[in-house]
This record gives sequence, structure tokens and C-alpha cells, in this order.
Amino acid sequence: MKNNICLVATYTEFAQLARELKQELDLPIDVLEGSLEEGTRQAVKAEKAGAKIIISRGGTASMIRRHVKIPVVEIRITGFDIFRNIYPVSGPGRVLGLLGYKNAVTGCRAAAQVLGISIHEIILADGVETDWEDVRSRVKYLMEEHGVNTFIGDTSVLTHLEFPTLDVRLITSGRESILPAVEDAMNLLRVQEEEQKATQRLQAILNFVHDGIMATDESGNITLLNPVAEKIFHVSQSQVLGKKINKVITETRIDEVLKSGQDEIGQLQKAPEGHILTNRIPINVNGVVKGVVATFQEVTRIQDAERTIRQSLYGKGLVTKYKFNDILTNDSRMKNLIEIARGYSLTGATVLIQGESGTGKELFSQSIHASSPRSQGPFVAVNCAALPSQLLESELFGYVEGAFTGAKKGGKIGLFELAHNGTIFLDEIGDMEKGLQARLLRVLEERMVMRLGSDALIPVNIRVIAATNIDLRKQMMAGNFRNDLFFRLNVLNLPLLSLRERPDDIPLLAEQFFKRFIREHNKNAMELPQEMKRLICEYSWPGNIRELKNIMERIVLTAIEGEIHLPTVRLMVEELQAGPKQQAGSGNDELIQGTFRDIKRKIIRRVLQEEDWNKSQTARRLGIDRMTVDRFAELESDD
Repeated sequence: MKNNICLVATYTEFAQLARELKQELDLPIDVLEGSLEEGTRQAVKAEKAGAKIIISRGGTASMIRRHVKIPVVEIRITGFDIFRNIYPVSGPGRVLGLLGYKNAVTGCRAAAQVLGISIHEIILADGVETDWEDVRSRVKYLMEEHGVNTFIGDTSVLTHLEFPTLDVRLITSGRESILPAVEDAMNLLRVQEEEQKATQRLQAILNFVHDGIMATDESGNITLLNPVAEKIFHVSQSQVLGKKINKVITETRIDEVLKSGQDEIGQLQKAPEGHILTNRIPINVNGVVKGVVATFQEVTRIQDAERTIRQSLYGKGLVTKYKFNDILTNDSRMKNLIEIARGYSLTGATVLIQGESGTGKELFSQSIHASSPRSQGPFVAVNCAALPSQLLESELFGYVEGAFTGAKKGGKIGLFELAHNGTIFLDEIGDMEKGLQARLLRVLEERMVMRLGSDALIPVNIRVIAATNIDLRKQMMAGNFRNDLFFRLNVLNLPLLSLRERPDDIPLLAEQFFKRFIREHNKNAMELPQEMKRLICEYSWPGNIRELKNIMERIVLTAIEGEIHLPTVRLMVEELQAGPKQQAGSGNDELIQGTFRDIKRKIIRRVLQEEDWNKSQTARRLGIDRMTVDRFAELESDD
């Protein structure tokens, strides 16, 4: 087929006229010839070849319509056709018989009345097979009883009436009949193409939209189901189209919406793999509900999308930088701890990492996440000692708009929600205020969070890794840490070694840090002085790896043109050998000079220096809260 429109001509002259018109007017049609059964075979063949519309006339058009699925445009018999064919048989003594389908017979009847011709009709039923034996019997009756000597009709007349004494004439079609049919077919083709485009656009939307979509008719039968809905409900279109909605989806309220005609927006509904958020919208036509369209969103998808948006807005990567291969060690116990941690990474259980400051607790927590099934999810780290308890609570749980004075418009997502499908690392968990400990316990037990100022629970799928540099058991005995929270956190335990407990790792790490800082600070190649190598192996490193890292960076930064500044190195050696300086006599007198506020500031400053500026350890050692240390540290910086 060259064209989408095929004209099936029922007789040779008709086919010739159609071809002439096609060439003359450049009509986008293919012309085939065949009457009744043969014409139908031609039409079926054209449909298989890609034709989208068939044009034919009379009984042939009627028969074709019963055998093809594409539209059939019928060539109407016009008044011109009828008068052109009836006029020659008009005259005295002529009795005319009309044989054909209703449209042809009706037109001929009107023309015969105008011409004063006596007529008798045999009307063929449209859409059913014709009993031609019965038709011939009726023709014979009209010939014998009413003197019919001429029969006129469509192609079926010529095909089935074989009486020697009967004048049989065909109603032929002229160009004024063919052209309107071709124009109707072309208009119908344009409508088809526009509908096809609209259908393809709609199908593309249905196929690629992230929401599940389902529609029903007024009886609750499913009429539409997109791929996402198939996935959500574990069904396929072929299984459910035409079935009652309540036979496919349990706990649906679509039947109720069909009855009430009222929207139901943002409703929570159970699905095979959890809860979904659904909207049910009635389809109203002139005030009558003709069906319902329902959309479905997986709650986890909504949370993932919200988290992605928040991450983009806040510019947080929430990804890990370290893996187990980044942990350098020659110590057999450390290697064993790494293997234990690898095993922990394969589970989803809560991990409690214990160790002194600077022993690599976050490095281990990142490595556990990076090796876990959650590695593609976010890694959210928060220092529980770095923020006042109220601010920490709002950061962890988030808040709704208007929850408190100064709350951001639109509210804020909490870190627990941000960590959905990933890991949250709670560092220095021992410094968390007891009221906040209770809320954390609820999250661990229920995997649900509630934003400040809200009464709605939000499910979260998170893994918790906690870390502390203090003895939580002692904190429990002192009443500073909840027993139930400790046992909930201490499912898997990972006790890290201090640097002084792994002496073989000291030169290894020192050399690694030294080379790294040379690269980072674009220094010339140089060697670590032997005197410094000896000293670092003798030092106890109370600040652990963090302190060793700082010393190596200081050595690199003080180097001039690739040469280590030996006086600076000697000073560092003396500082390491001497440890934190404590002056006696006049020094102590100086400490207690000034106002009480001055004395407090001096004491806090000294302990901060001795604790390598670790504010949490300073607060615990002095028996004061972290905010007091922060406040006096700020005063010191202002001075």
C-alpha cells in the first residue's frame, strides 16, 4: 500500500473513473476493484498491507464493514446518480423494481415519484448476510404479479438477478459521489492521526510518570493501568483490565468515590510491599460520575525524592570518603578489627564504636557504610557534642513551619529523614542530653520520626552507627546515660585501639601523613628526619592519630625550599618529650590572680590546651557543660 486510504470500486467503469480522478486531482488513495465477496477480499488484504480507511459503496461497503476493523466510508448514491439512471427507464407502461440497501432505495423512490413511475421495492438488510434465494423469489413474484419489467439497484442486482425477460440496470456513481467520500476519508484520517498522536503522548506519560495510575468506569471495572501501578500491585494489564477494582486491590475506596463523587486526596493505603499515598478523583460528566482515576505514590519514593531535593538545595553530598582499604595498619589486632567491621557491614544492625579521640571512629563508620548494602544511600554524620541539645534535636528530627520562634518558612527536614535508605553516624553519643536520648531510643525501636511541632509519624529506613570516647557503662552507673538506650546501641560493638597500643603503626602512619601533606601543600620532595622518626615511636600520643597527623602537617609546613627547619623540629621534640607544661610557684600564683571570671577562663584555657583543644573532654574533666566551655572559648578568641 502506497497510501493509507483504499477505494474498492465495485465495477470496472467505477474503478476507471476513480483512477482518473486520482491522477487528475493527485488524490492520496489506492484504487482496487471487486464487488461483494471479491471486494471484501481486496479490502481485507489492503488492511493487512497497512490501509487505515476503506472507501466503497452499497452492498460491498456493507460486507467489507463486517470483515475489517478499520473504518469504512461509504460512497453515497446522490440525486444526480439516481436521476441519471432512472430517467432512461421512465415512460408509459414501465413498472420499475428497486433492489438494494435502504439509502439507495429511498433516493430512487423519491426520484420515481417525481418522474411518475410506478415502483416496487425490495430493501436489503444492512449488516447481515443476504438470503439471495429469497430475494430471487420476491423478484419473480413482482414480475409475475405486478408486471415489473425493469429492476434497478446496486452491484448486487447485476450479480444475483438472472431472469431472461428482466431489464436489469445498475445505479452508477459519478465523480460528484466519489469526491465527497474521498474528502470524508481524508478528514477521518487526519482525525485518526491526531488521536494517535494524543494517544501516544498519553501513553508516554503513563509509561514514564513516576506515579502509579489506574482508572475505572462507572461500574468499577478497570479501564487503565500504567506500568508503575502494575509494579506496585504486582499485576499486569492483561490480567486485570475489565475486572472489578475491588477484586484486584484490597482496601481500596474507589467504590465509595464512585458513589459519593467526592475527591479523596493524600490518603494512605496498604500495598503488597508497604504503604502508598493515593489520590482518588471522580470523573464527572454533566454531573454524573462516569468513573474514577486514582494515582499512587510509594512512600519510600516520596522520601527519596524529598531527600534528593534537600541534598541539592543544601549542597550536601552525604557520601563517604573512606573505605576499609584506606585504614593503614601493620598491627594484627587492628587487622582483626577491620575483618570484624567488614562482617558488621553486611548486616543492618546498630553498631557502637568505642575508642579514644583520634582513633578513627568516623573512618570505620564510613567504611562500614561503604561496604554495606546501603552504600548507594546517604551517609549522614552528626557530632552530638558540637551542638546545644535544643539545636541538636531540631537538626536530628527536623521541624514544621511555626514550630518555634525563628523556624524557617516551610519547615526543615531532619537528619534522620535525610539518611533514609542509608546510614546515620552519631558521633560522641555519650554527650547527648537525656531527654534527647529518649527520642533517639524511640527512633531505634520504631523506625519512625516526628518533626518538632508535628503530630505525624514519618517512617525511616536507616542504619545507626554510634561512637563514643567515654565509658558508657560508667555513665549509666552515674545516671547520665539511659540503660535501655545503651543496650539498644550496643548490638554490635567495635572497640578501637589507641595509637600507643599499636606501636608498629606509628612510623607507617607518620610516613604516610608526611608524604600526603607534601603533595597537598605542593612542597619539594624531602625525607622525614631520623631524629623525628625516633621520637614519634617513643611518644605516647594521647591525641592518637589526629595528633600524629597534626604534627606531620606542622613539620611539612615549616619546611623551607625542601629543607626541614631543624630548630622547629627540635622545639617539637621538646614539646613532645615534656608533654603539657605546668608551671609551679609564680605560675600557679598567676593562675589565681584576677576576678573569679578571669580564673575560670584561665583554668578552662589550660585544660583545653592539655586536652588538645577537645572541648567535650575538657567539659567532662572540669565537670561543667559543653556550652560553658564554648562560651569561655569564645571570650578567649575575642581577647
